[in-house]
Amino acid sequence: MGFPSGWLVALNHRKFRFVPPSDDPIAYARKQLEDGKRVWTRFFADKVPISGKLVLDLGCGPGGKTCGYVALNPERIIGVDISYDAIAQAEKARDILVHPENRHKLEFACVDAEDLPFPDEYFDVVTCSDSFEHFPNPQKVLSEARRVLKVNGLMAIDFAQWKSYNGHHLGDIITTPWSHVFWSKEAVIEAVGKLVEMEKSHLKDEKSLNLLEDFKVRRIEHFINALNGLSIASFEGFLKSDKRLKVHWSRKTSAYPVLFPLIFIPGLRELAVARNVYVIERIGL
Repeated sequence: MGFPSGWLVALNHRKFRFVPPSDDPIAYARKQLEDGKRVWTRFFADKVPISGKLVLDLGCGPGGKTCGYVALNPERIIGVDISYDAIAQAEKARDILVHPENRHKLEFACVDAEDLPFPDEYFDVVTCSDSFEHFPNPQKVLSEARRVLKVNGLMAIDFAQWKSYNGHHLGDIITTPWSHVFWSKEAVIEAVGKLVEMEKSHLKDEKSLNLLEDFKVRRIEHFINALNGLSIASFEGFLKSDKRLKVHWSRKTSAYPVLFPLIFIPGLRELAVARNVYVIERIGL
């Protein structure tokens, strides 16, 4: 089902140009830090107080956003991720991005978010940004986050669902919105391969060619293995099924203003919504 891969190639071949990775080992963490500041300021700053709180950041990745949260003056913040490589990058980011006087407030640990090694009702705040679409079992992660959160504690969660305009996470190669919805997964992968081969014709040195090939492999692996297909309906179903969680506040955004009215139409909102934002309270029973 879906359109031929050649159409997707035609729509993107003039737009994709490979940019070799930066020599800066924490380049992505720096970008995360700035993105995280914008998201926090826009959605959470006046709703989720962090100052003086014990905070858990789930799915922290290379740690840029977590480093940014230190500026909000938590008592302590722990960033966790299942990837050893991500945690190694996060620790480098901490040593560069966080002022020496504040580094003691931040630690990172390689931890499975589905099996958190923390006591019940331990944290004041749980944050999770751009990670719920990656967890193999997002409902289990939500349950674990609730378990380690104190009664009346808050979760700050934001994510993009699978059918969002860029839910494929291939925007550095394919910019066509909803390409993963209107093309089959096989067609998308085939298009990525063709686009990379076309780009190779513009590169001359062996180092750049090898970097591009490695880039292609990593992007395809991410597309196939690192996305769980999470829908808005599924996530909100998880929330409703857990009687110890209460949505304190939520917001849905659209990448295109013309689509904003569609957010309120159940059959179309999975396509129209670009980002889901929730402040969730842990309540006692």
